[in-house]
Amino acid sequence: MVNKKSPTKQRIPVDWELVDKYLIGGAKGSQVAAAIGVHYDTLSNRCKEDHNVLFSEYSAKKKQKGNLMLHAKQYQVAMSGNTTMLVWLGKQRLGQTDQPKESQEFNGSLASLLDVMHLIKSSEDFDALVGLARKNADKKDEVKPEGIKC
Repeated sequence: MVNKKSPTKQRIPVDWELVDKYLIGGAKGSQVAAAIGVHYDTLSNRCKEDHNVLFSEYSAKKKQKGNLMLHAKQYQVAMSGNTTMLVWLGKQRLGQTDQPKESQEFNGSLASLLDVMHLIKSSEDFDALVGLARKNADKKDEVKPEGIKC
């Protein structure tokens, strides 16, 4: 029996500076692996070996660095006077909109009721007001056609 040594696998070099640039730019791990010519599993395994961290954690840190750089550049452009960027950042970060928020307006009945409520000084005033409201409701019931209930 002949003892044949299996050929040693050649270790594929990983250019981590290039990987970092792709990840900072927002590329996914599978895209990075394809770009540098390795299988995703190889890239993931090498990350664990070379950086002692899971690839998901490594790529998340690089993506956050890219996000920070992007925010900084957007801010710089906005502060240099680019009104489009100022408006966009205002919408994104400050919740500003092109449409004004609806303002709530009181209708006449509600405004009148609030005026009357300010006049109530005692429980007797309140009881009198309830009595007037009941009489008013009874009058409305008398005028309604049959079959309609409140």
